[in-house]
Amino acid sequence: MPEDKKQRRSALDPAVADLLKGMQQKQSEAQLPRRERERISRERAKIQARRDQRATYDLPPSIREGLRLLAEELRLPASQLATLALARFLQEYHHGSVDLGKYKQPSRSPRYDWNLVFPDELIASARRKKRD
Repeated sequence: MPEDKKQRRSALDPAVADLLKGMQQKQSEAQLPRRERERISRERAKIQARRDQRATYDLPPSIREGLRLLAEELRLPASQLATLALARFLQEYHHGSVDLGKYKQPSRSPRYDWNLVFPDELIASARRKKRD
């Protein structure tokens, strides 16, 4: 019977693995032509510059789909439509035109006192396309 060679598994710490991956990426990029390295550098700078303008929110699929459809119909970026919608909401809220009280329910989370619970018809109506 042949003997099985026992091998020691090396478990890398995730931080070390990320560091090694970054070093490998830099090394492979260093071998690229100068124009390609400059293009990658410009792309990274562009992404870095946009970081302050980005936010992530959990939205119901019907809201995202309604926004996407409207953006396609109007041939506008969806992010600009979302910016307009949020800016208008904040403006109307500060003027007292929006009452969040009817949507508030106590939260069981230690971080938040309230959750907003939306009626199904409000969420579903966001997806409807203009029919007129």
